[in-house]
Formats: sequence, C-alpha cells, structure tokens
Amino acid sequence: MNEVVFKTLKEKDFIVKNYILKVATELHLSLNETILLIYFTNQEEPVLNVENISANVYLTEEEIMEAFSKLVGINLISVSVVKNSDGTRSEVISLDNLVKQATTDITKRHTEEEKDNVFEIFEREFGRPLSPMEFEIIDDWLNQNISKELIIEALREAIYNGAKSLRYISKILISWQEKGYKSKSDIVSGLKKESEENMLTDLFDYNWLEDES
Repeated sequence: MNEVVFKTLKEKDFIVKNYILKVATELHLSLNETILLIYFTNQEEPVLNVENISANVYLTEEEIMEAFSKLVGINLISVSVVKNSDGTRSEVISLDNLVKQATTDITKRHTEEEKDNVFEIFEREFGRPLSPMEFEIIDDWLNQNISKELIIEALREAIYNGAKSLRYISKILISWQEKGYKSKSDIVSGLKKESEENMLTDLFDYNWLEDES
C-alpha cells in the first residue's frame, strides 16, 4: 500500500502559472476560485465537468459551482456550449479574459518603455533636452497610434533636410498619413512608386523630335 501511495504522490501535479497568482492577488480571488483557475489552465480544452473537477481538486460540487459563478460574474472566464460528436453537449471554458487581465501591466509597461525610447532619440538627434511642450506633442502622436517607427522616420527626414522642428515633423507625418503610410516599408514603397511615376512623366514629356535634330 505504501508503494501505491508513494507512486500516486509522485505523479505529475498541476502547473501553477505566475500570472494566475498575479491575477488572483489583484482581484482578491478566494482560494477556491484560484484553485479552479489553476485546474482550467492545466486542461488542453477546459470544460465544466463538476465530477471530474471535484475528483482532481478536492472541492465539493457546491464549492466548485460557487467559485465558477464568481469567475464568470467578474468576466474573468467565459462559457460557450458546444455539441460533441456523440450528440452530447459540453460547456467549454474560454480563458482569454484571464490572459488579457494578466498582460495588461506588461503591455502598459512596454508602451511606457517605447515612449521613453522615442523621447531619448529625439533628444539625441536635437542635441538638447526636449521642452515640456515638445514632450506633450510627441506623446500626443503616440496616443494617436502613430507608430514609433513612422515618428522616427519623420524625425530622420527632418534632420536630413536640416529642420530640427516638431512642426516640420508634424507636416511630414500628416503627409504620410494622408498617403496611408504606417511603417518604414510603406514609405520606401511609396517613394519608389513616386519615382517610377515621375520617370514615366518625364518620358512622355520629353521632346523626341528635338532630340533627333
């Protein structure tokens, strides 16, 4: 009997992801709610099978349903009913909202780091600290969802033309937005197209009769 118990205890346990502990702490989830989340995240296709859940996490059916209702109520998980091949129906659990909740801080921190990086590039190219007004203007561009890549390219275009001015850069960005540019590759493709169109215009405008003489 001791060997059976020992073998059972050595079997693979549930994996507890750090982000679950993070969400559980932030939302003040109960132990039962946290356990249920851990159970769902360890299933390839999580479904609400109270009997199976109870056998694995040692909660009563009442405790499981209470915790489940709370998780659905706060929109941390969602449920959809699917029909199985044998005609039965199962309640499939979606953990998308749980992941979104866990990644909110990561996304926010990444966005802030990108902003800081853009400001540093401007200060390096301008050779001086930015003024509060300049910080506000650049921040407004980023909040308008103008990509960091596009802003940096507009800065480089301005520097190339000898214009260290946010007003000049703003005009470049407006022009590029009107043309539908969203990235450096868009700019390169657009300039190539304009160059080809100009070559065709020059070709048709060229006076071939005069050249023959």
